[in-house]
Amino acid sequence: MAAPARTPPQVRTGSVGLVRFAQECWSELQKVTWPDRQTVIRLTVLVIVISAIVAAYILGSDQVFTFLVNNVLLNQNLPTPAPSAP
Repeated sequence: MAAPARTPPQVRTGSVGLVRFAQECWSELQKVTWPDRQTVIRLTVLVIVISAIVAAYILGSDQVFTFLVNNVLLNQNLPTPAPSAP
């Protein structure tokens, strides 16, 4: 038994397709439950605080690993500045 022939999807062109798309987008946005202002502010502050904590952790880890690699593994001390000429 042969498989039924597939018809290609219809492609809409022009402004009719765009208008329908915009209407469907607006319809879907009406279904969204939007958070209140206080919730948005609280969650935004939470994201900023957690980002700062993660950034501080990464900075601290980088400094520790840089010290360990330079001073312990490679035995390189930090360069001292040359004395200035009088």
